[in-house]
Amino acid sequence: MDIKEELIKLREKIKGAFTSESAKALAGHLKNSKMVVLDDKVDEFIDWFTENMVKGNYTDIGEYLIPIDMRNFIEKMAVWYELRYPDYEINRIMPGSSQEQIDINEVMFKNNQYINDILDEDSEIKDLDWAEFYNTKAFINSLSWSERYVFSRPKYPNIVYWNLGHGIAHLHLTRNGFVEMAEYMDCVIHGISNEELEGKNIKEIVNMLKERDVKFPENNEFEKAIKDYDNCVYQREEMLNCVMYRIIERGGNRFGPRRAFLFAKEFGRNIDIPMAYGVDSSDPGLRLFVNEYIKAGGDKNLVCYIGYGSRASKYEKLSTITIQELIMTQHNNDATFYTPEEDELHQRLVNVLYSRINQSELTEEQKKEKDEEVKQLRLQRKLEKSYQTRK
Repeated sequence: MDIKEELIKLREKIKGAFTSESAKALAGHLKNSKMVVLDDKVDEFIDWFTENMVKGNYTDIGEYLIPIDMRNFIEKMAVWYELRYPDYEINRIMPGSSQEQIDINEVMFKNNQYINDILDEDSEIKDLDWAEFYNTKAFINSLSWSERYVFSRPKYPNIVYWNLGHGIAHLHLTRNGFVEMAEYMDCVIHGISNEELEGKNIKEIVNMLKERDVKFPENNEFEKAIKDYDNCVYQREEMLNCVMYRIIERGGNRFGPRRAFLFAKEFGRNIDIPMAYGVDSSDPGLRLFVNEYIKAGGDKNLVCYIGYGSRASKYEKLSTITIQELIMTQHNNDATFYTPEEDELHQRLVNVLYSRINQSELTEEQKKEKDEEVKQLRLQRKLEKSYQTRK
């Protein structure tokens, strides 16, 4: 049996392993559960935002309008990412359809009449990259203050009182909630000095108090500060998630998930989500998309919906497939099963196997000669590198 036959046999073995009961159970979990519609996730966030960040903090008008503003901003950010990466650019980066003969850099810089009117033909501005030009920092800086605040880093108050209005025990905090100074807290926590609290996070101190069954006053700012901080963190994180959801929903079967995948990598989102909603069985670039997902650290056990972007109704029940099943069954194209990258990896594996076989057939004398050749080559490289450095 030659090396090629061994590789084919190994592939079939792996494929068979993934049709085991455990793999079927993994896929069945999603098949039997209610499909999660991404627009519903956006609605859930707006409801949470209204309840936890808006109510009680604004007038009636504010309570009505501010959640609308948040929804509009999520949409605005999704549109910005579409402008930054139009469909034809997404298709160039991760092919999935026939390529349009449009280059975003030419549209925005080389063929821009405004630029051509004020700059000469040799201007270096025409060598700019649009995606880098319209980058995240530029987008954020272009926003009004009322929109830009959502990107602010959450921070704790400078001072929090143990019992606001009824005592002087308090903590001085860093923006991340660590105690810079504690004053009169030794009256609250008996047996522990103020100095011992310094350097601890306020969450650690609250846990310490609860473990000692210390009764928290109604007006304590410790728990409120923690809740407010955690809410701000959640708001920022889930807002970005919602932008990713809208990018998927707005872009259809192919462009949306691929664009959201780029967004997820740039903004530290979960790359599983664009992939789970990005399987179109008729997509000629699906295997390439899967490869990009795997290279980014994706999970081969991930269960994906098939055809989420082309469903006939909002809650249509969809079939599912795992990434591993896709790898084992989805052809790269009509002519080849593997992608060029996979063929290259296979060839490297074959080369390594042949090298090991040839090595095992050498006599001891031949092995010594090969080792000496390798040593001489390494010494030659070191001398050349040293010479180049001195130059």
